[in-house]
Amino acid sequence: MKKRIISALLILTLIIGVLPGAVFAAGGLSGFVKVAAYQTGLFSDVPTSKWYAAYVQVSYEYGLINGKTADTYDPDSNITLAEAVKLASILHSIYYNGSASFVSETPWYKPYTNYALKNGIISADYADYTAPATRSEFAVILSKALPAEALAAKNTVEDNAIPDVPMEYSYSPAVYELYRAGVLTGLDAAGTYLPNTYITRAEVAAVVTRMANAAFRQTISLSINLTQEQIFNKCSPAVFYVLIYDIKGKAIKSGSGFFISSNGLAVTNYHVINGAAKAVITTADGKEYTVAGIYDYDQAKDLALLKVDGEDFPYLEMADSSKVVTGASVYAIGSPMGYKNSFSAGIISSATRTVDDKVFIQTTAAISSGSSGGALLDKTGKVIGVTAATATNAQNINLALPINQIKDFKQDNLVTLQSILPDTKYYDSYFPMPDFGAYAKAPIYKTTTDNSAQSYYYKVSDLSLKIEDVLDGYAALLEQNTFSFYGYAVEDGRIISYYANGTYGMLVTFGEKVIDGTDCIRIQILGQ
Repeated sequence: MKKRIISALLILTLIIGVLPGAVFAAGGLSGFVKVAAYQTGLFSDVPTSKWYAAYVQVSYEYGLINGKTADTYDPDSNITLAEAVKLASILHSIYYNGSASFVSETPWYKPYTNYALKNGIISADYADYTAPATRSEFAVILSKALPAEALAAKNTVEDNAIPDVPMEYSYSPAVYELYRAGVLTGLDAAGTYLPNTYITRAEVAAVVTRMANAAFRQTISLSINLTQEQIFNKCSPAVFYVLIYDIKGKAIKSGSGFFISSNGLAVTNYHVINGAAKAVITTADGKEYTVAGIYDYDQAKDLALLKVDGEDFPYLEMADSSKVVTGASVYAIGSPMGYKNSFSAGIISSATRTVDDKVFIQTTAAISSGSSGGALLDKTGKVIGVTAATATNAQNINLALPINQIKDFKQDNLVTLQSILPDTKYYDSYFPMPDFGAYAKAPIYKTTTDNSAQSYYYKVSDLSLKIEDVLDGYAALLEQNTFSFYGYAVEDGRIISYYANGTYGMLVTFGEKVIDGTDCIRIQILGQ
């Protein structure tokens, strides 16, 4: 019998058929004492083989619950809000006053609701007290029946460990308090609560008994450490593929991102949306949404906070990345090479790794091109980092930006992606090749055409800045316009830089060059 009771993982309560006027010896939990005799078979629908039979007996003996009739209990029927408030009021009165004496009124529940309002059990009247009480409503009402010291925690139930009760829900504090006190235990081994379903009288008998007598409270432990499969199933719907378009409407690159709120607030790397006039995301279920704009970004941190058109998106909860430790298991979800919702597992190989003045989380979880902007997750399914880079000439060195860096980003000014594009003038017929002369404020000295290569020369003496500063700035402008560094070459003893744009099939070189005995900067465009 005891084994069956403990394995019946539900637990909630009501108080129906209280013996009015019952007076108890003293307040506190000691005020709940046996006042009625229960004989086996009293209720024909409560056989001793049922998990709730012992609870029905004890709650009846305490004078808290009677049957629906003299010989039936009706264990499968639901309780109403009025009955839930009645239960909480009587438990409260016995605990604090040692008795539960209420004068009859019309409707029958009026004295109990008045008491509940007066003593803070409920804050306002319900619109319909005859409506069935959901588990979430019941937990909120019941948690106010006894003080915190009477519901002392005996169980370890981590925040968000109840699978269907996230901490941000308004009723969550009440549910977690009762789980931790051993009054509630859930419907299965995972602790599932089903907060929006109704409560039966069988469940009520169990909970009211546990409220009144701490010896009946259950021992459970709920941790939010998830299996790899659970993490993927929980988190992948919140991670999306993003396709970037330039001002000509051409798709120029792709990356990843993830939601951090249901209203479309999302995170990605700055370099993913850099150069974007438009961005379209594809969620795990294959639906497409337009990026409405950008709230905030930081080029140095390589992070951006976006707003996606739509609502009711699944989203990731952010962990405290300052608490990340080397050796911990982590998981990455992104769209490497455009392969949407790819999942990889690994460990944190360095909790803090500084590269080029940026602080990263180094991980063995695989990150590839296209994974940028994806989520790095801990074993609870919370996001700890934004996947950003991988070392191409090393073995399994991958980098993610700590998620704490996004927490200071502002959300008070949404602007379009196009509004943050660099103010660039392009060479005629060579979009998106930035016009060096416009950037350096120098006139063209000479142009040459050699087969497929178009070259522009600018006198060094005409430059507005030092050569080094102009070249560094122009390299940055190329990168802002979706060119990638391709390498170096040496011509006539001088270094020439190569940059490529695969989308437009363009290779460009720039550097110092002497022509006609004049020191110049040469910009050479090959392709398109």
